Amino acid sequence: MKKLYTTALVFFTAHFTFANPVINSMANNGNWKNASTWSLDRLPMNGDTVVISAGKTVIIDDIENLDNQFLYIKIYGTLKFSNGKLWINNNSSIAIFNGGSITSTGSPSETLKIGGIDKFSGSIDGTLSTASFANKTTGTSPLGFNSGITILLPVKFISFNLAHQNNDVLIQWATAEEISSSYFDVQRSENGKDWSTIAHLTAASNTLSSHSYSYTDKDITSKIVYYRICQVDIDGRFTITAVRTIKNENRDAEIKVNASSSNSIYVHFSEQVKENVVVRLISTTGQIVSQKTFDESVGQVVVAAQNTIKGIYIITATDGQNLKFSKQILL
Repeated sequence: MKKLYTTALVFFTAHFTFANPVINSMANNGNWKNASTWSLDRLPMNGDTVVISAGKTVIIDDIENLDNQFLYIKIYGTLKFSNGKLWINNNSSIAIFNGGSITSTGSPSETLKIGGIDKFSGSIDGTLSTASFANKTTGTSPLGFNSGITILLPVKFISFNLAHQNNDVLIQWATAEEISSSYFDVQRSENGKDWSTIAHLTAASNTLSSHSYSYTDKDITSKIVYYRICQVDIDGRFTITAVRTIKNENRDAEIKVNASSSNSIYVHFSEQVKENVVVRLISTTGQIVSQKTFDESVGQVVVAAQNTIKGIYIITATDGQNLKFSKQILL
């Protein structure tokens, strides 16, 4: 499953998609060496796809000697060297996306190495803010990063959510356009480390529109359960989503909202709502742009907002009794 971006960067080789769950930077100005900086509450490890999120800065001020570990690093925010070093193995890759950057204090001690080769040096490169990438095929600093070629990226998951349905767990996800996608494996764990595949779903393969999937995991009794989705292309390459968890104790109803680039709005109910639920999309002037009623809502429902002018809106969900939810969204 891939998405072709013709305006940015580079062609990535096949090994990029052989990765463990995505680990995202969470804290702004977080230090690479601190587990609290990362979404999985651990340091990046062998096989991870490491994402430095837009608007976030991750600082390296020590020697991160990971030259025996494969990492795929995607930089949408800032990777900042402060008299630090990052060394990763020969099969690793680093991509700087539009809006992302690698910065330094200008010290020659600040180096980023792939397979022992300098791809970035603080004293030579200073700051890299151009969409570009580095791997074992690119040169040595100051030519360690290449730019200006087309990049082939895995498609983004629009949403991935879990919901209780009596004693079952409803697993739902949606994708953007799919190209050469083969199948999805739904994977479950009771400790967050040991995974088993519990379902195998055929993918849409080739579609230019969003597509939704679901699977129901029956009779779940564990106090907490972990889920992830492994998506596999027809050529065997794959990506794995971030991990989602669901608890069977102290269950609190929760509503989440995601808006896709196609102006479809995904409203997710973590618990089943018995009464009819009215979901409305409202403009900032108070005009009801879209309205839909759902009976015994649970899990993910879709509210279409096609032909809607880009801008800020309010999404509301009410059942005429105790349920009152509203959130501001950007379309």
